[in-house]
Amino acid sequence: MDQVSISASQFSALTSPKIGMIASGEGITLWALGLLVTLKALGNETGGSYALFEKVMFPGQGLPSHVHTLEDETWYMLEGELVWIVGGRDFLAKKGSFIHLPRFLAHSCANKSNKPARMVLTYAPAGFEQWYLEVGKPAATDQRDSPPDVTSEELLAALRRSKEYGIIFIGYEEEGSEMPPGSNQTPDQ
Repeated sequence: MDQVSISASQFSALTSPKIGMIASGEGITLWALGLLVTLKALGNETGGSYALFEKVMFPGQGLPSHVHTLEDETWYMLEGELVWIVGGRDFLAKKGSFIHLPRFLAHSCANKSNKPARMVLTYAPAGFEQWYLEVGKPAATDQRDSPPDVTSEELLAALRRSKEYGIIFIGYEEEGSEMPPGSNQTPDQ
């Protein structure tokens, strides 16, 4: 068997270029379709292995049924609760719940409570965080308590853009320019 040697400089090129800590309240905070997202670790900081961020979903908000084709997704609930439909089964996720969503598994969620839900998400491998950077708008520190209105045009543009990231929305037909059922609403609306 051939032996491979790697010098320290070669090894550092293979590992993550950024090592450090992101404090509470730090990161890139954006409004993306009415959801408050704080990006904590981007793919270019993790060698492309994962992206991590915090998300706040306000009462009445939700994600329509969709499938990720390029990455696995995890959610860890920090506060609040979300109603999930995963693979056709209903779940209630509360503080401390962990949700693992392998690629190609249809899922949706909604905040049907009267309080915001806050969670940590990961995507592995990284890449989908770029969608948030493209469609999101900076969230001023003093304007993070209630989501901004989202226009139909913004929603349709974001849905079209997500297609480039391997996201398939169930029931969305681009030709008809109709939004998928439950877009930024609860799955039952």
